[in-house]
Amino acid sequence: MKTRLNFSKKHRFYLVIILLIFMALCVTSLFFPLPESLNYDEGYHYESGVEILRGTAAKRGNEDIYHRNIMPASALHPLVDQTIQNIFPISKYLNLENKFFGRFATIIISVILAIYVFIWSKQLYGVLAGFLALILYVLDPNIIGNSRIITQDLFGAASIFIAIYYFWSFLRFGSRKNLVLSILTFGIAQICRLTAVYLVPIYIILGLGFYHREIIESIQQKNILAIQQGIKRSIFYILALILSTMLIINIGYSFEGSGRQLGDYQFLSQSFQQLQTYPIFKSLPIPIPVAYLEALDFGKYKQETGFGSGMPYLLGQLGFIVDPVQGFKIKGFPQYFLITFLYKVPIATQIFIWLGFISLFLWRKQLKFWQNEAFLIVPTVLYFILMSSNTAQIGIRYILMIFPFLFVFASRIVTGWPAYKRPYRILIIVLTLYLLISNLSYFPHYISYFNELVIDRKMSYRVLADSNLDWGQNKNYLQDYLQKHPNALFIRYDGDNKLNLVIENQKVAPPQVSLDNPINLLVIEANQLIGITTDSNHFYWLRSSRKPIDHLAYSYLIFKISSQDATNIFGKN
Repeated sequence: MKTRLNFSKKHRFYLVIILLIFMALCVTSLFFPLPESLNYDEGYHYESGVEILRGTAAKRGNEDIYHRNIMPASALHPLVDQTIQNIFPISKYLNLENKFFGRFATIIISVILAIYVFIWSKQLYGVLAGFLALILYVLDPNIIGNSRIITQDLFGAASIFIAIYYFWSFLRFGSRKNLVLSILTFGIAQICRLTAVYLVPIYIILGLGFYHREIIESIQQKNILAIQQGIKRSIFYILALILSTMLIINIGYSFEGSGRQLGDYQFLSQSFQQLQTYPIFKSLPIPIPVAYLEALDFGKYKQETGFGSGMPYLLGQLGFIVDPVQGFKIKGFPQYFLITFLYKVPIATQIFIWLGFISLFLWRKQLKFWQNEAFLIVPTVLYFILMSSNTAQIGIRYILMIFPFLFVFASRIVTGWPAYKRPYRILIIVLTLYLLISNLSYFPHYISYFNELVIDRKMSYRVLADSNLDWGQNKNYLQDYLQKHPNALFIRYDGDNKLNLVIENQKVAPPQVSLDNPINLLVIEANQLIGITTDSNHFYWLRSSRKPIDHLAYSYLIFKISSQDATNIFGKN
């Protein structure tokens, strides 16, 4: 059986318009009113892409441990950046940061993901549901914010969603085309983001769930022939999946170091080091590139130790403990992503999702759950649980992969639109308008978006921080503000715990600063204020006794200060 995606010219027109709106929100929020500066991670991911193109990812990882999670998909950023600059020479003369146009690679992938969100929702629940899912995607501030930066998060979300879509298509409709695409997209997902490795248990759960009735029936009836055929088909699919995935990973890393024996690796994580203790594995040649296996090891090492991740922060508390034996140790919050979802996802979207679950419950007897909804709910639940047990709790972007599944799932609420009563229709329309208003209220600062549960936006830092709020993306706004406000003092501690002071974009020494006249404003990063990127004691006096009077692009906070604050600012330095 083949799926049919034909729909009217009017619907095609609407689809194009919505996608153009999405691209407009992504692109204009990059250029208006000031281009956002590259955040803390974008330069790293861009350079990682360059290393992939050179075929030196493993070499780079050996030189710098922080480059041990290089993924081949990052190569798209420098490729798109150079392509744009070659096709449009004028772009080289714009006053933009180097690597800026690499962001368009993420925008392109995000548009492709938007199309798949529409397609899957339309196939499940109809064309109107397809448009609702697309609108939820297009107007989600977290999607927009992560669709215009140079990172792996959106790549991971897109590749995971598309892989599971084709796995569903293969199981549901068969055909060689879906078979090949389900295998290829699984492999491609593995070179986009390390979290794609969890597709393995997801595929197993979904596959068993999809065929559970046939399996039980064959066992009960002792139908040996059917059982043998099922096992043969499964073995064929698994072998094809493994071989094609290894080939894709090798191509992605230019076969660099493929075939090295397991015992020759210098692993960091205890889990991978344990594998090397078994003689049977130690001399085993691994037919995948060195950089990929080291990336898996590095990811596991970060889970075990919290190394390389920012300190978790939630509701005014930093996530760490002082162990009597191990000393300082990062400790996550089990409820982190639950709270993050509650505050960072638009309220209208959350209501749509809850309506989807109510609809699921009301129509539970008519559902073919393991044939349809399971492919949306199982990945969402599994990824949410896995990420919540991880110490890498620095932003909602770590659960970005669940968003497309939730949008498709929520769209089921308009399946019977013609039969719905007027109040229900009005509710859907009002919620959609509310989503649009909430979105535009943060334009163009979508990374820092919080929903209306945060009444005073200056106080968002008391709920969440890091890449939820301050990812270093607004340095250009800071420079512009300091230039226009000579009475403002920017204060920051660097990595060496050294105090840096800036007035009118010029570094100054403490003796050059007068808090009597004209300096009366203090500007500080949200992450510095709460102690994520510096000693939390440095600004305890400020966050415990003062409230900001204003904010700058949400990630910088502005306080009123006086000469009495001189001791607090300079006294210990």
